[in-house]
Amino acid sequence: MQPSKSDLLLARLLSIALFFVFLQVLIGGTTRLTGSGLSMTNWHIVTGTFPPMTDAAWETEFQHYKDSPQYKEINKGMNLAAFKKIFFWEWLHRVWGRWGFVFLLGIFGWYLWRYRPEAKIVKRFIPLLILYVCQGLLGWFMVKSGLVDIPRVSHYRLAAHLLLAIFLFAYILWFIVRLRVPDEQRIHRPEWQRFSLIMIILTLVQITFGAFMSGLRAATAYPSWPDMNGALVPENLFALSPFWANFAENITTIQFVHRGLAYLLCALVVYFFFRARKDQQLHQSFRKGLNGLPAIIGIQILLGITVLMLAKSGEISVFFGVAHQGMGLLLLSCMLYLHFQYKKA
Repeated sequence: MQPSKSDLLLARLLSIALFFVFLQVLIGGTTRLTGSGLSMTNWHIVTGTFPPMTDAAWETEFQHYKDSPQYKEINKGMNLAAFKKIFFWEWLHRVWGRWGFVFLLGIFGWYLWRYRPEAKIVKRFIPLLILYVCQGLLGWFMVKSGLVDIPRVSHYRLAAHLLLAIFLFAYILWFIVRLRVPDEQRIHRPEWQRFSLIMIILTLVQITFGAFMSGLRAATAYPSWPDMNGALVPENLFALSPFWANFAENITTIQFVHRGLAYLLCALVVYFFFRARKDQQLHQSFRKGLNGLPAIIGIQILLGITVLMLAKSGEISVFFGVAHQGMGLLLLSCMLYLHFQYKKA
């Protein structure tokens, strides 16, 4: 049974919402790498939709920022023009998320009114809207961690904020696939389904370590490749106690694991690609996703190496850092697109 016209239309609209979330992740990465995330010290759901419109309003906003730890410890002496630049990215990040939610809510309301959909469609929409709201709340919870005592956000909350955004992205993608791919085209390959699930889990772990890398600016500590400042296995790899703390607090361990997982994922993707492509019964939609995997992970590794090499200056390249984050999300979305086309094992 082929998808109905209304299902295909809904899938197209959700694809726009998916693109909204993808851009939101990129804007969030830019906000982080430009040091802009703490420029808005208050959270106003409605009035915060517009930036300050007068000189007096800008001065008031700037004064709030001057009371923050980031200004006092890092940006002391910053002028208003420089403040406006960092304010822009945080403002855009928040407003983009709000308009994404409004767009999604509009899709839901219009589709309910126009098509009177089945109950299962409504049940799929409700968690999506809840996830969007939770993402905004978690974003503010993250920002608050950098407004009290330390001039940066908690890298734990940063990772949680990114992972929830990815879960939201994955849910929308799943929704789209369920609308577009008929049951008879879904694939029953239990062994590959389990293998792809392992790759997805490892990719999520890798993204978590990537968030730790960003939050702790770990790339600047070992800006070389393939070695880490001349050593393949650096010193202080497990210097912290208890042992588990190294994987969340030790920038040496975090970068070492981040690199190692990249190599492991590359090997798994290549193996999966060459084994799965031999299956003659795969549908075209599955083959398209499969063919993209090797190229995406290859580009992702090259971007990661570029970020490291450019970090010799002591700063993280905003362009390549954001590209690396975006390509990581594309890699995960490609894996998820394939996994969602399997039948239950």
